[in-house]
Amino acid sequence: MSMKLYAHPDKYLTKKILIAAAYAELDIELPKGTGGAEEGRIPVLETEKGCIFSANAIARYVSRMRRDIGLYGHTLLESGAIDSWVEFCTHELEVPLMAWTQQAIIPAAVVERAKGDVAKALTVLDNHLLHFTFVAGDQMTLADISVAVILAHGVKTLTPAFMSSFGNLKRWFSLCTSQPQFVKVLGKIDAGAGASSPKAAAKKEAAPKKDSAPKKESSPKAAPKKEGKADKAAAPKAAAAAPAGGAVDEEAIKAVGDDIRVLKEKLKGQGITGKKLNENAEVAALVAKLAELKKGGSAPASASKGAAPAMDADARKKQLKACIKEGGKRGVEIEGAADMGGLQFFCTSVDAPEGDLDLLVECMNAMNTKSDPTEEERKGGSGNIGKMIFSCCTDHLAVAAYVPEAKQGECDCEAWLKKVVSIFPGGLVVKGDKTLSVGKVKADGNNNIFPLKIREPMILEANNFLRKLGLFPEDNGSDDDEMVFGDDDFPSM
Repeated sequence: MSMKLYAHPDKYLTKKILIAAAYAELDIELPKGTGGAEEGRIPVLETEKGCIFSANAIARYVSRMRRDIGLYGHTLLESGAIDSWVEFCTHELEVPLMAWTQQAIIPAAVVERAKGDVAKALTVLDNHLLHFTFVAGDQMTLADISVAVILAHGVKTLTPAFMSSFGNLKRWFSLCTSQPQFVKVLGKIDAGAGASSPKAAAKKEAAPKKDSAPKKESSPKAAPKKEGKADKAAAPKAAAAAPAGGAVDEEAIKAVGDDIRVLKEKLKGQGITGKKLNENAEVAALVAKLAELKKGGSAPASASKGAAPAMDADARKKQLKACIKEGGKRGVEIEGAADMGGLQFFCTSVDAPEGDLDLLVECMNAMNTKSDPTEEERKGGSGNIGKMIFSCCTDHLAVAAYVPEAKQGECDCEAWLKKVVSIFPGGLVVKGDKTLSVGKVKADGNNNIFPLKIREPMILEANNFLRKLGLFPEDNGSDDDEMVFGDDDFPSM
């Protein structure tokens, strides 16, 4: 289908449409010279059957053209959720953020009010993204595109510390803007400094970095030169100067340094800073491991697994209890989602196992425990729902896949897990089974593989595997083939 988009090429609203079109694999021509005096009458999308105006209306139309990719959801409920966040983006984020970016011509009092409103909106998003990979649903949708595009505009024009206090939002923003469809339209985006050219990006990568979030690759120059109280990543030169008590593994030192930075970023996103950050058991274990490596020795056995120091029986029992509690609670939530939307499979992350494969299995078992309706606080209840759960530690990303017996003819549990862990080097299936399979992907700083960073792409891959089998989400066409839309959906008709 031939379509022309009459819109200003540099406006963020235009880019929102173009990113949606990139996901839908639609060829939309952007005629040169559009803009200027015509600004008030664009954007307009010209199709073979007529024209559509207004950025949000065009973005919705483009997103609906490929129902199979789910940009506008697969059900009416999902479409409604996406609409909710698109409206939130427009009224709660775009309006004050645009006032902030135009502070040169807007009264100072209005700008200060706008800054407060932006902070409130970002807080809402950050809290929401603590529990969800994407803004609406379990995949990239128009909601993610809408929010990410306006934020990309914001980080390009505001201060470098624009989103520094919103850890979950930064993680999500990095995931979105690293996707090929975003890069095609926006170029490379630095969450602290906005869009950058390839040459500028190269200079930034070579410069010392204060931000602890993982970038493309760590280089000797990018590593901090000094060692703080809780330790920082050691440069290869520092490692070379270590005592000659044993062989110094520079790659291992670099990898552990990267792990420390990633872990600290995660903990800061959870509000853990200062002394509490340095005293965190997992941080302390990695610091000990790093110190041992720099001496030319081997790391303690517990640290070499990327876990906290070996726990005594009571501590292990306490962590197991936390895993079962988290699993039981998640199981009830998954059961509720299945009842509402006919869900057959579900993919999510859990925190309590901290990458321990055995504890991850216990968490899964708790999700599948038969729920007792007489209990004051129900637990489990999702044993009839296929699941894949993910848990991070600094050494690897642990993954467990579960397929109930009734669905094993439709989905091969081990094949599902193998497909997901194989998208990154170092991924392997530790235990394969028809019902429960367990695997992991090992962290590798040299290849930019960090557990926290690869978790979201792997969840997306898990959902895509199911979608190709027609298992996620369930779509029998009963309400999609004859969907009825209101006037707001097609304002040009």
